[in-house]
Amino acid sequence: MGINILRQKRFIIAAITLVVILMIFWNRDFFWNDQDSILGSSDADAKAPVITVITEPIAITGNDRIFEAIGTGRARLSVQIYPAVSEAVQEVLFTAQGPVKKGEVLVRLDDREEKLALRRAEIELDAARRLLNRYEQAGRQGGVPKSEVDQARADFEAKRVARDQAQLDLELHSIIAPFDGVVGLPRIDPGDRVSPDTVITVLDDRHILYVDIEVPEALVSSLQGEQIITATTPAWPGLTFDAHISALESRIDPERRTMMVRANIVNEKDLLRPGMSFVTRWKIKGNEFPTVPEIALQWGREGAFIWVIRGDKAEKIPVRVIARTSGRVLVEGAVTNGDHVVVEGVQRLTPGSKVRMLGAGES
Repeated sequence: MGINILRQKRFIIAAITLVVILMIFWNRDFFWNDQDSILGSSDADAKAPVITVITEPIAITGNDRIFEAIGTGRARLSVQIYPAVSEAVQEVLFTAQGPVKKGEVLVRLDDREEKLALRRAEIELDAARRLLNRYEQAGRQGGVPKSEVDQARADFEAKRVARDQAQLDLELHSIIAPFDGVVGLPRIDPGDRVSPDTVITVLDDRHILYVDIEVPEALVSSLQGEQIITATTPAWPGLTFDAHISALESRIDPERRTMMVRANIVNEKDLLRPGMSFVTRWKIKGNEFPTVPEIALQWGREGAFIWVIRGDKAEKIPVRVIARTSGRVLVEGAVTNGDHVVVEGVQRLTPGSKVRMLGAGES
């Protein structure tokens, strides 16, 4: 009986001791939690683990686009030379690829009849002039009626017109260059009989080449101001030529929804020829946006986001993707030039995580 009472006392003492210990620990936790609420989160932050991440600075770049089009070059001035009259070729005075000046004679046709006609017209004009002078002198003295003086003057004017016509007929037998340029192959020989349908040669002023390209309607607004494009041609692999957009068509093609645009290439070294094909590249300036590495872009239920480090903490920034280019992404969001974006270590981050930054390439 005495033994049972002793065991009961020991059990009660042990139970009381356990309760006291639990109360002590509960009061300790309550005390420290209460202290945390009073002192703020600084101590909790100090105890939080520091996450090491690799970052890169955010850069601001333009959303530039490249438009490519194929066009054919043509000379600033280009003509096929035809004779104005039918006649035999007397002389060919040019050689292929030779430079010529405006007004220079390229071909002489047989003009013997025209020279005789001009000489006869000049003789008749001279006789009409002398007769008119005598009639005018006699008319002032009353020796010739005024009607005869008027008839002599009309005859003189007619003879002058005949002389001018003969002079023109003679000139048409000399085929001249209408502007400075370079002639092509002669397509006739001395002795050939030509007509107004016969091509003598071609003449090009290739100091400037035009390249006409079609630009989509959506890019027409980007044609404001001076625009520079580059051009390449298979004839000169490895060389790039600068071109300037110099003229626009007055309307958009309603079927193709394009506008014809003309670019000028200054052919300073005379390397280019009319008829060459050109691939033109036009860099279209776009709006500027923050740019981040593609690996930094994350996706969640609410869309795309990135992790940005401000101070020593991570912030989750929602972004909108604008464009992708060469492993980088142009985005729109609450970030600025110079912010550091996390490129490695994003899996462990939560908003407010304390971090230690390493630059790309560090370990």
